[in-house]
Amino acid sequence: MNICFQCNEYPPLPHGGIGSVTQLMGRALVRRGHNLRVVGVYPQAESVRREEDEGVQVWRLQTPKGKLGWIAARYRLFRMVAKWAKDGEVDLVEVPDYQGGAAGWGRLPVPVVGRLHGSSAYFAAEMGWRVDRLSFWLERASLRRCDFIASTSQYTADRTAQVFGLGKRQPAILHNPVELRDSAPVKTRSRNEVVFTGSLNAKKGVVSLIRAWKSVRQACPDAELHVFGKDCLMEDGSSMTAYLTRQLNGRHDSVHFHGHTTRDRLLETLRRPRVAVFPSYVEAFAMAPLEAMAQGCPTIYTNRGSGPELIDHGISGLLVDPDRPEEIANAIIRVLRDDDLAARLGEGGRRRVTEAFSAPLILDRNEAFYRSAIEQFHG
Repeated sequence: MNICFQCNEYPPLPHGGIGSVTQLMGRALVRRGHNLRVVGVYPQAESVRREEDEGVQVWRLQTPKGKLGWIAARYRLFRMVAKWAKDGEVDLVEVPDYQGGAAGWGRLPVPVVGRLHGSSAYFAAEMGWRVDRLSFWLERASLRRCDFIASTSQYTADRTAQVFGLGKRQPAILHNPVELRDSAPVKTRSRNEVVFTGSLNAKKGVVSLIRAWKSVRQACPDAELHVFGKDCLMEDGSSMTAYLTRQLNGRHDSVHFHGHTTRDRLLETLRRPRVAVFPSYVEAFAMAPLEAMAQGCPTIYTNRGSGPELIDHGISGLLVDPDRPEEIANAIIRVLRDDDLAARLGEGGRRRVTEAFSAPLILDRNEAFYRSAIEQFHG
């Protein structure tokens, strides 16, 4: 198949989960014999820059300067995709829900798939924040324009339908693929090391984790918390890392902020700690806890949103309420103190990823979905 992904955050430029998953999926589909191209708009790009990433053809279009430059950039992207479709160079186009990439698109001779990674309106609704009107309109218009919808989790599919009033349209549930490295999980881990990976913002639950840390240290004086992830700004424009440091009231010798790092380093880091903790308030389909589980690292995740879809509580990990720091602390203390529990959760987590979310399994489902969408569209 000839597949086109629309993505405005393809690595190695600044990216989040959508960029990481697009790259992983693109490379894997190329290895399976498909032709993949990715096109997106970037403020820092040159006029048009084309490059190749392990067989994936990547076009980066420049966002023109000016208040309405983003509109011109979107129109230019659509014209490029429309020409590829008309010339038979692509069989299917996929756009993410975030930022509403297909809003305003006309009819194409190929199907357009919208994938629910978690739109800005979805996250705002989950957190109780004000929904930006323009973002809401673009994202809703894009989803209504799409010929087919896929979602990274059942919870995200149901909640997105509520947020945008999509009715009874049933998306295909296609979880993100998780890569299982060839190396076996480490049997011996640091007894006292706790790790968090992810952007430092409120919705990831990192504030609740820091508030829980005092209780963890009282019960386990040798415990250390290692925080990996890019610093984010709070509503007043100040640094989240600085805020978290102040919350420690000078007792931050056991908490280490490592900042943004590469994905390869993160995966290697997850081979060492006793437990990984992700008390998120909202996710669509989080890769961070699953990558920890894939490394055999005992994992504590959120009981909100899609958390129960990823983890069977007490079997493949532990689920906690991000609004209850004492619950987060108790879960960490249990894993630090109980060798048998840590071993069971580590083994159960890796087995869960292998059986339900491994890349070969998920890629098979995506290929079948794409072929079905193409056949139904033309049929």
